[in-house]
Amino acid sequence: MKKELVFAIEQDEEMLVATCHEPEMATQGETLDELLAMIRDLIRCRFDDKDERLGWSIRLHFLQDPVLSALVA
Repeated sequence: MKKELVFAIEQDEEMLVATCHEPEMATQGETLDELLAMIRDLIRCRFDDKDERLGWSIRLHFLQDPVLSALVA
């Protein structure tokens, strides 16, 4: 069994929502950078310092393909 936490990422109105189903947890952010920070914070808050899941990989599964622009805003 692969040791990773899988988050499904989807757009909801103005926010990006990340949902993990095993174990059940979710968070959101306005931008991808903010969402990544929120996911890391969620995991650190959810598990105690000795929990091996703190060292697991985090996989993002985008339910809708992201569209990027080469121009930086």
